[in-house]
Amino acid sequence: MDVNIKEIWLQNLKSERRITRETIAAMTDGDVLYRPTTEQMCFGAQALHVVSCQKTLLGAFAGKGFNWEQGLTIENYPTLEAILQQFDAVMADELAYFEGLEPEQYDQVIQTPWGNEEHMVQLLYSFLAHETHHRGQMVTYLRLKGMQPPHY
Repeated sequence: MDVNIKEIWLQNLKSERRITRETIAAMTDGDVLYRPTTEQMCFGAQALHVVSCQKTLLGAFAGKGFNWEQGLTIENYPTLEAILQQFDAVMADELAYFEGLEPEQYDQVIQTPWGNEEHMVQLLYSFLAHETHHRGQMVTYLRLKGMQPPHY
């Protein structure tokens, strides 16, 4: 049986990003700064953190290294509309990049900043799990505000 990692990844990427986008869009613009406690990132910062990580990983795959400073902060993008614009822009870049790869390229080895080498597909799924964690936090924020998160 041949497994096409590219097709599987693209299907998962589109599905997970759709759910994350719907989760972000479910918050009202006036509550984008909401956070349950002072130790936690606000809702908008959670969303921008996800976008920043997506952009960082994409840059690493493109040979630009792991640049964690993407400027995607709540101070720079304080509205829901601005956050969603950044999300959509990075998503379009991701789709273009990953659709342009050959299936065997998903097996390339990447040197990580934490000192080990990982196959691209391993990093992809690690970052997707990270996104899921933050989406879960955003779902909790929505529920705490009495809002209905999107249905998976």
